[in-house]
Amino acid sequence: MAALTDLSDLINRFTGGNNGTPENIFAFKAGRVNGVGATTPAVGRYTSLWQYDSTYGNGSAPGAAAIPTNSTNGALPITNPGGSREKWLTQIFATCTTPGILLVYDRLLHISGLSGVSTADQTVQGTTPTPALTRNTGGVGNIAFYEIYSLIGTTSTTLTMTYTNSAGTTGRTSTINIGATGFREVTRMIPIPLAAGDKGIQAIDKVKLTATTGTAGDFGITIARPIAYIPIGAAASPGFRDFTTGLPGLPKIDTNACLAFAFLQNAAVVGEYSYGLSFVEK
Repeated sequence: MAALTDLSDLINRFTGGNNGTPENIFAFKAGRVNGVGATTPAVGRYTSLWQYDSTYGNGSAPGAAAIPTNSTNGALPITNPGGSREKWLTQIFATCTTPGILLVYDRLLHISGLSGVSTADQTVQGTTPTPALTRNTGGVGNIAFYEIYSLIGTTSTTLTMTYTNSAGTTGRTSTINIGATGFREVTRMIPIPLAAGDKGIQAIDKVKLTATTGTAGDFGITIARPIAYIPIGAAASPGFRDFTTGLPGLPKIDTNACLAFAFLQNAAVVGEYSYGLSFVEK
């Protein structure tokens, strides 16, 4: 299906013409996880909002590797496009009780249950990727995070990720530090860089720690496709993106997309979030 052609096409579909099926979703995330106050964030680090209590419920540690969708607990419950149409994100409004940058992303794959004390290979999808991605399968633009579900240790060590890049090259590796303050706390979400020249991820075979962090805890790996960043300059100050007039243009939202959120902290304060997203189909 062709993209939206011009403003008149967009207005027509926003008003329900040509099966535009406009959808507006408004939601709130409290600074709590299962009713308990969330862990204090770290400035300059991402906080995963996956487990934060929300209007539509909260996500949980996924256990075995899985492909989350719009029907997974914790996902924004968007409606899949009908017929042969595609869904497009047109606007986002967001505000928070603390400043930072809200990341909206499609949560393509996640796993938990990895150990902060094991120095053996820890499988994510394995050499024959299981489960394989079902969205953005070519991998361009896909990124990886490690996500802390239960406190790991105080000793800093190195995590090595072995993955297949968007060109289909297997055995690619990259490293990031894990463990110690800022890299061990619950809901911490740390981006894992890619090897030089790579443009994305098709699959992640495994991860391995160079040494123990001192506490097993529970961490996992998430593959994500970033969709938009919304800057929130001050507490309770609104951030707004109109994709009809600014980059990155109208982001396409894949069928079954698991839209989720992370927050790049500008203050070590647990936030509460309100946001609204508008969609249209063509």
